[in-house]
Formats: sequence, C-alpha cells, structure tokens
Amino acid sequence: MVIIYCEMHIDAEKKAEYFERVRAAGIIPATNAEPGCLSYELAECAAEPGKLLIVERWESPAALPAHMKGANYAALMKLNAEYGLKGGAAVYTAEPMAK
Repeated sequence: MVIIYCEMHIDAEKKAEYFERVRAAGIIPATNAEPGCLSYELAECAAEPGKLLIVERWESPAALPAHMKGANYAALMKLNAEYGLKGGAAVYTAEPMAK
C-alpha cells in the first residue's frame, strides 16, 4: 500500500469557499472511485486553522501515474493554484497491521 500525506496552508478567509468549490467539483468522491484508490480525504487540522491535510491510500505505486495524469488531480491542482495553497507531500509504503 502507498500512503501520501500532504500538508497545505490556505488563508482563513478563503477556506470556506475553497472547500465549497472542491465539493461542487466532486473531486473527493471521484478520486475515491479511481482504480487502486483505497481512500482519499481532504480535511482541516483542528489544532491549526488554515492547515489542510490530504491523506491518500492507494493499493500500490502502480495506481499513482494514472491518478496524477487524471482529471481529478488536475482539477484539484487548478483550485490549489487559484487559492494560493502552499505545502508539500510525502509518500510512504505501508503494510496493513495484522488483526
């Protein structure tokens, strides 16, 4: 499994509109429906207003190239640029814990 953890920052006064635009575009549910996607979530950090988190889980690294060339990724990157989001991402490999 591949986990991508991304932190970005947005001006507080732009946050509600940004989330509404992401919701209206259907980016999160559409990404969750992509082949190989186990989960794709966008949230705000409760301890630090304006800090946004994207946490993605993919079945394997093989699913990422199609995602990063796809319409959902492009739509989110366009909104991120429009709203001046800044941040970075880290990619991890992981194995599920035994039950």
